[in-house]
Amino acid sequence: ITGYIKGESPPESPAIRIRLVHGVDEVQLGVRGKYSLFDPRTNERMSRRLAGKSRSIQALGDGLKWGETFPGLYQIKIRPDSAETILLVDGGEYEGTMYVYDIQGKISVVNEIPVESYTHAALDAYQHLDLEKETWAALAIAIRTYTYFEATHPKNAYWTVDAQDVNYKGITSTSPPIDDAMRQTRYMILSRTGIYEGTATPFPAQFNGPDGRYPKSGELSKISLEEANAMAKKGAHAAQILAKAFPGSTIMLMPY
Repeated sequence: ITGYIKGESPPESPAIRIRLVHGVDEVQLGVRGKYSLFDPRTNERMSRRLAGKSRSIQALGDGLKWGETFPGLYQIKIRPDSAETILLVDGGEYEGTMYVYDIQGKISVVNEIPVESYTHAALDAYQHLDLEKETWAALAIAIRTYTYFEATHPKNAYWTVDAQDVNYKGITSTSPPIDDAMRQTRYMILSRTGIYEGTATPFPAQFNGPDGRYPKSGELSKISLEEANAMAKKGAHAAQILAKAFPGSTIMLMPY
């Protein structure tokens, strides 16, 4: 309320950049719906398009070619202008914003989406497991924590994670247990500081993966997902599960 009275802008919603394609000669790139083209260097809008498009995008010697040519332009940002607009890369459907780069004559594509969208996509990999409601909630908070940490600690200025490393495939199907977990834990993350410090400090929290194996990096849970599910079956709620999995952490809301 104080910020509103002072005219301060709220913090931007954090987003994470996923590298979909790297070092190929061309990519089939499409848009269904309204969109705008920007120059990522200046974030200046180059044009607004009212109709969709599907063409192969290539790196020419003097710029990019996507049906039309863009002389002297070696990177393009594609931003949907409608909530219904869908981006397509080699047949896969994506939301968010798409960046295309010409890197030494090869094409790389990066998809930028909100932390909430990425968390939902990551949870989708676990949907074949028979998990309790509170286990889903604990898993959603842990994945969001890791995602928020990665989004705010990118490896470089262009992308944060590689789609192949995290099995990211774009827009996911709806699943009642996952949808419920996302809704009930919206914006919740784990923090190494408490609510009294007023600053969220996320960390790379990791449960074992949907295949049962633990990841090679991150701060690994002190209990397995199977042990967390056993706790939930005995009546433990998500906060109790996470306290056991990541001692010394506190559940907070992302600061926006």
